[in-house]
Amino acid sequence: MIMLTSPAGKPFTVARLGKVPISVGQSWPYLLIGLLVILLADGELNSVTITDGAKAALLWWGCLLAAVAIHEAGHALMSLALRVPVHLIVLDVWAGHVRTRIPYGPGRAMLVALAGPLANLATALLSYYNRQVAAWSLTVVPFMVLNLGMFIYHILPGLPQDGGLVVSGVVHWVTQSETSGMEVGAWSGRFVVVAAAALFLGVPIVLAGQLPRPVDMVWVGLLVAVLWRETSQLLRVVRRRHLTDQILTRSIARPTETVPLHTRLDIIDATYKRGSGVLVLDDDEKPIGVLVVGAGGPRRRDVRTAGDEMLLAPGPDWVQDAVLDDDISNQADVMVATSYPVIAIRTEEGRYGLVWRADLDKEMYRRGSLFGPRRARLELQRAARTGSQP
Repeated sequence: MIMLTSPAGKPFTVARLGKVPISVGQSWPYLLIGLLVILLADGELNSVTITDGAKAALLWWGCLLAAVAIHEAGHALMSLALRVPVHLIVLDVWAGHVRTRIPYGPGRAMLVALAGPLANLATALLSYYNRQVAAWSLTVVPFMVLNLGMFIYHILPGLPQDGGLVVSGVVHWVTQSETSGMEVGAWSGRFVVVAAAALFLGVPIVLAGQLPRPVDMVWVGLLVAVLWRETSQLLRVVRRRHLTDQILTRSIARPTETVPLHTRLDIIDATYKRGSGVLVLDDDEKPIGVLVVGAGGPRRRDVRTAGDEMLLAPGPDWVQDAVLDDDISNQADVMVATSYPVIAIRTEEGRYGLVWRADLDKEMYRRGSLFGPRRARLELQRAARTGSQP
């Protein structure tokens, strides 16, 4: 599953696939506890049942971790095959996610999305046809069931599942609007969540005339709550993108110059306008931060360098390839995700620019508010008179 954020909190790196870090989410211990509770919910608690339940929970927990790894491997390998660079693979209870350095079109997005569930389906079939192999007879059933379950779960046609990415990709391709695809996928996801929960809870009532076990109702409720939260986050992104889709990169990006990391502040002061932003390059000439000219106070500017006073870039997504006549939505998504006051863009000609959050907020307010145009215009005029950077 490809997600905007990890619902399990900040992951930690456990391995690397080449240069790509593989991280594990923080929710796995909670899952193990939850599995133990589910397995022991209907039985008598004693040393034997607790020991057997712990063994079974560990078995299913380990098989789920392996199934998640297979799922994400499918996404990652398809991404690399399509030359979509991957810079992080996260494994968590909700199947993790793959993060890429560049946005890609709906066709490749759908192929990458389908690769994960299909990897689980292939693994389930392989497990079934090799179920008589003695070496893994103990694990074949949970491994087969979990991989098949992950295929069914992630092929559902609604975000944040991979099937929802296919729905979004089709709408994106037909309408030529990524935002429209995301909106349809999110609402489809909400419908799928409610329908699946109603089916799970309703079938026992219809067939057996009784409610599901309380513990089953609890974990289904938690799953519905998590997925509903994910669709709510996506719909907030959609509402923002309806505004940023109207804003061209050309209208908001500020041209900028670059300076080496070790350039003295007094030299920068004498070269560039106070309050403007310059991009700081490392020894490999890669952008690593932004320096606001004049920042840092008046003392020791003949000793201190750009690297001492710059705003350090938050990560590799901070520099975005952009077309000046395209909308600013992808860059706005990165800015919101990093909570950083500015991002750098690189044009097709190899020139750099800066997009400041304050500029973006003003333009969004102007387009989204009845009283926005006059207020935003006055603020921009004030900034132009003072020569200050947001």
